[in-house]
Amino acid sequence: MGSLLPFEADAHAALVAGVWTFAASLLIWVEIMRLRRRQARDAAIAAQVHADWHPILAQASFGMPPGPLRPLRPEERAPFLKLWLHLQTSLRGDAGASLSHIARELCCDELAMLMLARGNRGDRLVAVLVAGHLGLIPALQPLLELARAKDSVLSLQALHSVLRIAPSRAGVLIPLCVQRDDWPVPQLLTSLRACIPEVTAPLLAALDSSDEREAARAIRLVAGLRIAPDLPTQQKLAGQASPLLLSASLGLIDQPALLGRVRDCLRHPDHRVRAEAINALGRIGEASDIGALAAMLGDPNWHVRNRAARAIVTLPGGGVAGLQQVANACEDRYGRNMAEHVLAEIRFAV
Repeated sequence: MGSLLPFEADAHAALVAGVWTFAASLLIWVEIMRLRRRQARDAAIAAQVHADWHPILAQASFGMPPGPLRPLRPEERAPFLKLWLHLQTSLRGDAGASLSHIARELCCDELAMLMLARGNRGDRLVAVLVAGHLGLIPALQPLLELARAKDSVLSLQALHSVLRIAPSRAGVLIPLCVQRDDWPVPQLLTSLRACIPEVTAPLLAALDSSDEREAARAIRLVAGLRIAPDLPTQQKLAGQASPLLLSASLGLIDQPALLGRVRDCLRHPDHRVRAEAINALGRIGEASDIGALAAMLGDPNWHVRNRAARAIVTLPGGGVAGLQQVANACEDRYGRNMAEHVLAEIRFAV
């Protein structure tokens, strides 16, 4: 057989490419149909689980013990746990305890341990939440390992569960809390508020971190938990050279002995430091500071002017009347507008 002519070779290549394209398209279509059937099946199972178990869980949450419970079928386990979590997160006290009793009776504690060890990411996330709500002591070690994982969502939920199960472990987790920028501080505060005695010493120690970001996060956590450092610690914080750390540290100042340092910060070139210094004056300032705050109404930064107007209201001898007087005497147009803006907000709120 002779060699193919050029046009025959092109036709053969086109035919082969067409066959492979058709085969690939067919495989994709088969996979899509398989996924759709699986999704429909999962949705049907979830709907049936909701119909079967939601009345039982709702009855238990109202203090009415259910009758004998049948075991969960294998295909019901995952949707049941999701339904249980949905209800558990909205309940407190005896209602939550009743749901936990049902979960243990259905061996959900054993199921959660199994999912922690062998499940995929979604299964482990559900297991982490279930372990926290059930207070599973055997899950502590796997949860501590997950809290060190790179997955932001999974690790943060593992932290929350550890704190629910064993608040005494909170101190061990503080280094992670100040190191992980991917853990939002407000979410950390929600869990850490339940174990302030355990975290106070480690957090205050973290204020001395050589890493600027870690020290700043530690300061935010201390402020959010309303932990009051002693005077020597506040003096050290008020002497920070970094504008980032100094502005964060000023949020912790509540000692009148540091008034001089706070007043000096009103002239700082960084607007974040000036704004936080004004906030600190609002907490510990004196009537004599109203003049300095009135001058800050002429600051080029909007936030600084806004904080100055609000701080005047909180100082002795200030109040709404004091801010009105400052507004009437203010020659700076932007400063006068800011004072009137804050006055309008106060009057509207009343």
